[in-house]
Amino acid sequence: MKKIAAKRNESQMYDTASISSKRKVSVVFMYLLTICLLVPACSTVKKIKDGRTAFQQKQYAIAIDYLNQDVVKAEGTDEYAEIAYLLGESYKNLNNSELSMKWYIEAAKSNYGPQAFWEMAYALKKNERYEDAILSFRRLDKMVDRRREIALEIEKCRQAQNWKSENQEHDYILEAITLNSNESDYSPSLWQGRNLVFTSDRLENGTETYAWTGNSFSDLYVSDIDDYYAVPFEEPINTEHNEGTATFSKDGAVMFYTSCYSETGDSYCKIFRSELKQSGWTKGKEAFQMRPKFLYRDPVLIENDSVLVFTSNESTGVGGHDLYYSLLEENDTWSAPELMPTYLNSTGQERFPTWEQSTKTLYYSSDFFSGLGGLDIFKTSLKDDGSWTRPENLLPPFNSSEDDYGLVYVSEEALNPTLKMKAFFTSTRGAYGNDDIYSVVEEYPEGYIPPVDTIADVTTSEEEKEEEKTFFMRIQITEKLYAIQDNPNSYVVGSRKVGGASLKITSKTSSDLLQTDGNGVVIIPIDSANSFTILAGKEGYLNNQETLIISEEETENRPDGYVFEKAITIDKVFQGIEIVIDNIYYDLDKSDIREDAKPALNKIIEILEENPKLVIELASHTDCQGPDDYNLSLSERRAASALAYIASVGSIGDDRLSSVGYGETRFEISCDCEECSEEEHQINRRTTFKVVR
Repeated sequence: MKKIAAKRNESQMYDTASISSKRKVSVVFMYLLTICLLVPACSTVKKIKDGRTAFQQKQYAIAIDYLNQDVVKAEGTDEYAEIAYLLGESYKNLNNSELSMKWYIEAAKSNYGPQAFWEMAYALKKNERYEDAILSFRRLDKMVDRRREIALEIEKCRQAQNWKSENQEHDYILEAITLNSNESDYSPSLWQGRNLVFTSDRLENGTETYAWTGNSFSDLYVSDIDDYYAVPFEEPINTEHNEGTATFSKDGAVMFYTSCYSETGDSYCKIFRSELKQSGWTKGKEAFQMRPKFLYRDPVLIENDSVLVFTSNESTGVGGHDLYYSLLEENDTWSAPELMPTYLNSTGQERFPTWEQSTKTLYYSSDFFSGLGGLDIFKTSLKDDGSWTRPENLLPPFNSSEDDYGLVYVSEEALNPTLKMKAFFTSTRGAYGNDDIYSVVEEYPEGYIPPVDTIADVTTSEEEKEEEKTFFMRIQITEKLYAIQDNPNSYVVGSRKVGGASLKITSKTSSDLLQTDGNGVVIIPIDSANSFTILAGKEGYLNNQETLIISEEETENRPDGYVFEKAITIDKVFQGIEIVIDNIYYDLDKSDIREDAKPALNKIIEILEENPKLVIELASHTDCQGPDDYNLSLSERRAASALAYIASVGSIGDDRLSSVGYGETRFEISCDCEECSEEEHQINRRTTFKVVR
């Protein structure tokens, strides 16, 4: 009995698949993990006789049975609003968004108070009732003093409306794959190319069930990426505890995964490491030192297995679950967890990171950044200087108003020859049961014939084959979408196609002037290796020039009809708005240009050279240390230094540049000067620019 009781506790703690469901009630992984940390009695089931007690004990499915009876009896009384709110909370914690919305609306109508309006507004948003959600947030603005937070939520709803109304044409084929069960199947990863490893709490013969959901306890399963037949991952990885969310080294010989278990009534989720030996997988051991009472999960290896990214609710984070990383050190050990950049995290939930090595892109899900409802998939790319780009929403078909997460791409080597792209991700759109795994594929254009080995191939010379090949270049022009419209200093929440953009494409042999179609696309034929310089622009946007180099080796190894792709982003001109320039900072009481500032200034030079009519003003700022008059003079010297660098390195006329110093009158971060950290002072010692005309 002890073993079974412990196992049930883990299901409360780590229902890894049930992020949301409208078709079948499931225990919500991201809430109950925290709940069990706070409630020592979580490992035992107490006898419940009424709805309020069940709710207080976090036994939401049981609470719902009682509360549905109580709310009928309480109709017309003072208790009705409270019971309706408890029903909304219970359905929310079981992630039934439709019924939670229904009861939050009842609680708000019955004057339960501002909290009912908050929850009702969020539930309306998750059910794609964006206009109703906006009205609810506006009502809240008159009830509580949280104007900035409310304005941000209204902006998110409007952004979601825009995304839903835009023409979402795409060539992707989306479907829930047949290996899904009536329970929860989620968080796919790839092992040795063709093996799809995922987590499931499906009911198997002889498995124990959990009374709250009727599902089993989560284990890892494996299937082929094309032939969907799932079998349990081999022992000793699957245990009596809950296992899930695995990641594998490039050679497939090391895996990291999450396991949740209980000791003396306290609940834990930790990341374990196992190695593949001749005799099979070794028993998992804790991957690195993890702090007690905090949860660690969702591991993914990035940067050729040298960095482990994961999520945790450590107290050092921004809020909820955040992205952390650990570095591979000597003797195959891993460093203590470090928080990833704060702009990648939020006060909401950041979960399920995945990695695509060829593009150095990290995908993860968040329920805070501008999205369509629940968890949305975002992407951020690792730049050459070690920093990350701002997170961008992937939009439909990858995202919906439901929870979407765990995106992984099949490698080119493992793709079916008829496919251009194939990916897997998890969504709670309700195809089979709770969370389901979906595939997204993109087929080659109609008429494209995949290369096959034939007798003709053997008898034809390499030169003859090369002459027969025709390639295409597809250029996609987009612009950034910001969380706050027309504010380029807010974070990027996605991108939008730019139709009617002008392109000048220059190579060694040709020069073409073209214009993008309504989807921001230009496709041109190319017949040989070449270097293409592409200048893109449109009225009201800054020109941007990029290069696409196609080598002879690439043309030799690519099939006839292959499409080389290039994505170019052009920035809208925000006239008169001060824009913060990344990485242009100054040492205390210094005005000279540091080495780490030169790349950002060089980028400004590129912008000015690509936009010969552009006139800008550079502005510099100081921190709060030092007298006001001295800081004003110091900021003017800093602005002049930045201007002098641009003038000396580039060929920019004086009539296109001006500089001004603001001293300590415009802080980026406001704080009590004596209590400001050095990092906050450093951020305030900065240079910005704005377009004058």
